[in-house]
Amino acid sequence: MSRTAPKRHRHRGPAARPRRRRILSFLVLVAGSGFLALSGSSPAWAADTTQYAADPSRGNGVAVPFEGLVDRDGNPVSISGAVGVDLVLGSTQEPYLPCQNFNQATGAGDTYLNACQERGSYATYTRFAAGRSLLFPHGYFMGDSQPDLVRGGTLNTGWGSRTAGLSFEFYPQVDRDKEFVHSRFYIDAFGHRANGWTYSAWVGRITLATLNDPGTARIGGRITDGGSTPARDRVKFLIFGGEARSSSDYPISSFAVFTSTGEPTWDSGAMYAGPQRIAVTDTANGRQCVIDLKGISGRDNVLDLDLSRPDFGRAGSVCR
Repeated sequence: MSRTAPKRHRHRGPAARPRRRRILSFLVLVAGSGFLALSGSSPAWAADTTQYAADPSRGNGVAVPFEGLVDRDGNPVSISGAVGVDLVLGSTQEPYLPCQNFNQATGAGDTYLNACQERGSYATYTRFAAGRSLLFPHGYFMGDSQPDLVRGGTLNTGWGSRTAGLSFEFYPQVDRDKEFVHSRFYIDAFGHRANGWTYSAWVGRITLATLNDPGTARIGGRITDGGSTPARDRVKFLIFGGEARSSSDYPISSFAVFTSTGEPTWDSGAMYAGPQRIAVTDTANGRQCVIDLKGISGRDNVLDLDLSRPDFGRAGSVCR
């Protein structure tokens, strides 16, 4: 749990609830890469947090020296937004995400589900108003105890001593979502002990980027179903990729999650330039194609899609 008392309801306030429930169910963590790569399979779910051993040598838990977001002049950004953090137990190769272990229908889930700020999603979700984006001036802390957000009191989760990884994802102001890069980074090594905590590599600050900044890209094109336009929300897009660096030179990447708008075109919004992996899902029949693009940059990257074709019109895509 961050020591900066994050807000608890991301469906209210400056950052609306992102279109994201089980992003990591499409992902397999790649060891040492600093990002999550798309896969057609789900992570290996275990039964519960309690199945994972703790490392008592970590002291109070783990910490990430990440302060927040800044503009190009090094000042807090002029928009509102939020930072969501996924907690990963187990290992990078076989991840278990306790806060995503939630059955909406039954209300059942991980033993420590009540410590999750977003059931079925992020462990913490910290919103900020314009000019308040330096969320963690002393770093982000995942301790061994968290508030019980349902019953009150404290839950001794042991999450800090059990943490295998932490995935940070930035959501910009909802009404300006497509203008800004959604930055993300992944931490899976904690090796420096100080002040009762065990720290990761220094991440520092992330500069908020738009398509007007160098090192960015946008992908888009036409989307049809045998000549007709797919209905609003019928098609889901999940994009991960690009390459950038934080103020301390830590590797970061970008992501985008959105659905079709009912228009005959689609648009990723701002991404970091570099290789991209795109998962396109037709919710009408469950078909999904994963498309890899080599390093791209600039605004004019065209990818036309046709849902009526076996490969969605993109030869070489991997479909199921």
